[in-house]
Amino acid sequence: MYLKKKLDLKEKYNPLWLIKLTNKDIIKDLRDGLLNLDVWFVIEVDWVENEKIWDNIVVVSSIDESDLLWFDFIVCDNDMENIDVYIKSGVVPIINRDNHLSSIFKEFNPIKNEWNSFFYELSNKWLIFATIIKYTENYKFPFDNKNLVKNLVEV
Repeated sequence: MYLKKKLDLKEKYNPLWLIKLTNKDIIKDLRDGLLNLDVWFVIEVDWVENEKIWDNIVVVSSIDESDLLWFDFIVCDNDMENIDVYIKSGVVPIINRDNHLSSIFKEFNPIKNEWNSFFYELSNKWLIFATIIKYTENYKFPFDNKNLVKNLVEV
C-alpha cells in the first residue's frame, strides 16, 4: 500500500485507522493501549511533526485528502471538520454519541446490517478504547464491514 510505505508502517497489520481527537491528554493515554493491537494507527495532531512512535503508530501533522481512501476508520470527536470528505471516502467514524451529526450517524447493528458508525459514550480513554476493540472485532467479518461502509457512503 502506498500510504503504509509512505508512513513507514510494517505490512503485517490491518486495518488502517486515523485518530483525530482534540484532547491531547486522551490521545497520549490512548496510544499506550494502541501499541498492543495488530492494527495500524495514524494519529493526526497539529503540535507534532511526522514521527513514528511504534511499529504500528505514526503521528503526523496532517493527512492529505487524497490519502483518506487508504483509511478504514477514524476516531474523532465533536470538533471534527469536513466529515463529508471522510464519508465520501468510506472512512467510518467512531464518534462521541452526543455528536452534532446524530441525524446522519447511527450505531451499526451487525445483526440487521443497519446504520453506519460506532459510538463511545464520553470523552474517556477507556470508553474510546473499548469502542476501538468493538470495531476491530467487527472488522474481522468482511460481510459486516462491507455493509457498514456501504451504509455510510449512502448517507
